[in-house]
Amino acid sequence: MIITCPACDTRYTLADSAVGPQGRKVRCAQCGHMWWQSPQDEAAFPPDAVTEFHPVPPPSKAPAAKKSAPGKPPADPGARRRALVGWGSFVAVLLAIGAAGYFGRATVVRLWPPAALFYETVGLPVEPPGTGLQLQNVRSEQKAEDGKTALLVEGQILNVSEAARTVPALRVTALGADRQPLRNWTVEPVPPQILPGEIATFRDVQTDAAGVLEVMITFDGGR
Repeated sequence: MIITCPACDTRYTLADSAVGPQGRKVRCAQCGHMWWQSPQDEAAFPPDAVTEFHPVPPPSKAPAAKKSAPGKPPADPGARRRALVGWGSFVAVLLAIGAAGYFGRATVVRLWPPAALFYETVGLPVEPPGTGLQLQNVRSEQKAEDGKTALLVEGQILNVSEAARTVPALRVTALGADRQPLRNWTVEPVPPQILPGEIATFRDVQTDAAGVLEVMITFDGGR
């Protein structure tokens, strides 16, 4: 079935079983709007949609296998073994892809935000980057270096949760007049993982920062 966000008209394709006969509450990964989705809602199928059915021709009969001529050498005994190895490799690749989608779902959602709705539907919600972490003692300073204006950005990240946390990269956006973005870049804090109550630090210097009046720092989640 196809569901459409009533706020931003973004469409998603879901299996009927994901909504269930009684309906359920869903959230738009694009704009964050939440609504109750019923399987009887007209929005499940847009009024201008046309579904066409095409007949499938019956499978043609395979020609009868010819009998092996007398004296023909038997089939290669290693062919079956190679086929089993090939199928095993195929299954291993599928399992690896599934594991990457499960453990790396934060990266998947960062690259393709609509995937958040799928993960939430199957009971695997994705925490926003920086969950359980808190920026503190952040400061920025402009100074002259070799005749150019350099921008220094530094601060700390505190783990305020009760579990070990991976520290995501930080995205720094330089703002100019009227808070217009001039450029952005990422900074890697150290260490990359901290225990409850521990602190990671970051420090970065950008040269040629003329025109920068303000900086905005957010968790990027690109690890």
